[in-house]
Amino acid sequence: MQRHPLLLSVVFILPAMMFTARASISQDASTVWQANPDLVEKLTRQRREFNYVESKVPTYTLPDPLVSRDGSRVRSPKEWNDSRRGEILDLFRDQVYGRRPDTEYSLRFEQTAEETQAFDGSATGREMKAIIEIGDRSFSFPFVVFLLNNAPGPTPAVIHINNRYFVPLATALEKSDPFWPVEMFIDRGYATASFHTSHVDPDKKDGYAEGIRSFFADGDPPDDTAWRSLSAWGWAASRVLDHLETIDSIDASRVAVSGHSRGGKTSLWAACEDERFAIAYSNNSGCGGAALSRRAYGETVERITSSFPHWFCKPFSDFAGREHELPVDQHEVIALIAPRGVYVASADEDLWADPKGEYASIVAAAPVFERLGKQSIQTPVMPPLGQQRMDGQTGYHIRSGGHGLGELDWGLFLDFADTLLK
Repeated sequence: MQRHPLLLSVVFILPAMMFTARASISQDASTVWQANPDLVEKLTRQRREFNYVESKVPTYTLPDPLVSRDGSRVRSPKEWNDSRRGEILDLFRDQVYGRRPDTEYSLRFEQTAEETQAFDGSATGREMKAIIEIGDRSFSFPFVVFLLNNAPGPTPAVIHINNRYFVPLATALEKSDPFWPVEMFIDRGYATASFHTSHVDPDKKDGYAEGIRSFFADGDPPDDTAWRSLSAWGWAASRVLDHLETIDSIDASRVAVSGHSRGGKTSLWAACEDERFAIAYSNNSGCGGAALSRRAYGETVERITSSFPHWFCKPFSDFAGREHELPVDQHEVIALIAPRGVYVASADEDLWADPKGEYASIVAAAPVFERLGKQSIQTPVMPPLGQQRMDGQTGYHIRSGGHGLGELDWGLFLDFADTLLK
């Protein structure tokens, strides 16, 4: 396995703090979020093999995204775009998410159902099928799209990577679903689309033969650095975007990609691989998503790669218990999305996803946004529970409750999206 010791030795300096260790900052408990001590104690008793105690987070040094492999510092947007961004992207492809195939394919779409007067005439809903063809072989997955009927011009849109279930058109019309609240999007002036992850690549260890990855490989087993399910799901989000680009009532330059948990990991990587996405929204994404791997807080590289080996390429598991040796960390996923928008959300009781690690990634990516001429969150301490923080291209909130996605999260995200897409 190729190592990059130069990256590992970098001391990463941010405004007001250095990420060579846990920051020692005077914090007012009434204004800065802190994990509930009773919950920390409870979780520690239940799962002693995992760390939930902040004082036990290991000392770490983050790779500096603005220092190239040859040791030179990125001084301009051109240097970032022409060289350094590609270096980091390749590291994540080879060490974390895997490489997508370069096999040529054709893509077409079929409409399987339509309702032109959805929600009292305010929207048109369509059930679609994306059909991918390689030679005489084909693979397809369904998705649903809702468009505004009475918008004065092309609208922004949100693509939701649904990791729980597929919501057919008929179901979306019959009842509101807080996990994908279609009427909220329509009311806020957004078109929206959604697909189910397992229709693209089954979310199970032994599901390879049934998914898009096996289709591209014509049944051959994946090599160690081939794309895995997270990357495949993100690839599917790009295919949905391909369809939205054909719809006159949607402005395809103003499309966000979103997801919760494993879907949130996917939305971030989807926006890294496809620069057409204007915003990536990651909700409770944790390890392998927005949370810093080096903190080893809650879910760890060892746990996630052993429980979900189909999510990440094989080299990522080699860093189990050795997160400090990773040539990258998750703040660089956020940096790869710059100068576009990134929104991250956490939950007060979801310590498994490491809210502090999720927030810290945004802050650690700030120098890249700044180098690209954009504002982003730089405040090193977290906002209070239930208080949204937005600065330029990045936004964050932590709400009460556990691991989940609901209308409160969506509403706050759309408040952020409004600042960039409207």
